Amino acid sequence: MIYCAAGIRKPVEEAARLFEKEYDVEIRLDYGSSGELEGKIELELASNAPRCDVYVPADVSFVDRARSKGLTQESLLLAQFELILAASNDQNFSLESIDQLHTEGIPYGMCDEKAGAGKKTRDILSASGKWEVTKEKARVTFPRVTELAGAIQTSDNVQAGFIWDSTAKQFGLKSIPLRELKNSTSTISANITTATKNPTWALRFARYLAAPEKGSPLFEKHHFTPIQGDTWVLEPEIVFYCGGVNREAVAVALKRFQEREGCLIKTQFAGCGTIVGSIQSGQFNMPDLFMTCDVSYMAMVQPEFTEPSDVSSTRVCMLVRKGNPKNIQTLNDLARAGIGIGTTDPQMSTLGALSHAMFEDLDIKQSIQENKSIIVTSPTAHELILQMEGHDKLDVALVYEANCQHLESNVEIIDIHHPLAVATQNIATARQSKFPHMMTRLKQEVLSTQSHDSFINHGFQWEGPDTGQ
Repeated sequence: MIYCAAGIRKPVEEAARLFEKEYDVEIRLDYGSSGELEGKIELELASNAPRCDVYVPADVSFVDRARSKGLTQESLLLAQFELILAASNDQNFSLESIDQLHTEGIPYGMCDEKAGAGKKTRDILSASGKWEVTKEKARVTFPRVTELAGAIQTSDNVQAGFIWDSTAKQFGLKSIPLRELKNSTSTISANITTATKNPTWALRFARYLAAPEKGSPLFEKHHFTPIQGDTWVLEPEIVFYCGGVNREAVAVALKRFQEREGCLIKTQFAGCGTIVGSIQSGQFNMPDLFMTCDVSYMAMVQPEFTEPSDVSSTRVCMLVRKGNPKNIQTLNDLARAGIGIGTTDPQMSTLGALSHAMFEDLDIKQSIQENKSIIVTSPTAHELILQMEGHDKLDVALVYEANCQHLESNVEIIDIHHPLAVATQNIATARQSKFPHMMTRLKQEVLSTQSHDSFINHGFQWEGPDTGQ
């Protein structure tokens, strides 16, 4: 069920009929003013009888209000239109301002403030101090913008009115530019309701409305200015490159997103050195989304990605045998002879690169090399820990705290106090992704409250937005 503002009816209805034919699903539509439809969604939710799956209001102010009430979740931008003063083509008056409209005594109408056009009229004219007098002098008020347009077209009692430019063109009306109505653009979006029982198909139809091959031409046909959405694919395949340290923590968000969006996420978990090498090798190895083990690796490929967002952080620590038989207290102790050290590969892994950078900074790298102390170099921390737990040739392994949540009791953790002993994980969308809007939603899922809990439970510190936890 789609609740759609009356002024947006034509492109949405046309898209719905095409979608039904292509995918053999039934779409029902209900029309009204944006505020009226919002009230219906709220009432139905309170009555535990939700009907609406997608809400398409005429302005983002309705979207913000609906979301603040907990009525909607995802929002996909579709198109824009502008508020204008419209008149029938046989009217020959010339106006430049609201004051002229009043002084010349032209009978005009406006929309109720529950309608998108009415609310926009109020907001725009309030800014110039002209709202109250304009409301008072209006000859008539209509609940829907299409009803006002019809009155302007046919009635001598209403010679002008404040409506959308797209509605004016659909009704064959002319636009009269007024200086007070500059910068009166409104943005249309498709919003998935919180209570929908069909989130996957609701999202699919919303993506269809926004797609440059599907809904966008229909909005343009009916005199809207489309906002280009993602390339249309019913079941998109998303390529996600992710630093191995995040594997368990991010799994919850990926599973939830994949099920809700009806997409397939192809994940590649590896050391960030390996991932960056793959990205740098050419465009055919570019993911849609990249989440790092440390921000330094995003910096290496930043021109290929949008602005990244921090997600989490974890510290590097030393894992030693139970009872710490070699009495290892600090990194400097690793310079002693007779200590078997394990690290991850510094060329393939963020963890290994940070570990070796600390050796060099503390001027112990040469001693470690001369003593031939590094006896294990593994691709991942997971493999390194397995070797530490499996046999006793290793005395110490440098791993992340996030790797140590479920270890056996035969090892202990020694903290490292060094500025390089922390890795911050961030995430960004590839500039060449065919699904940038979907990637924004996936990023939001990774940065959500549920994802926060997963990262904390897996031993990370949270660096994302405040979730109120």
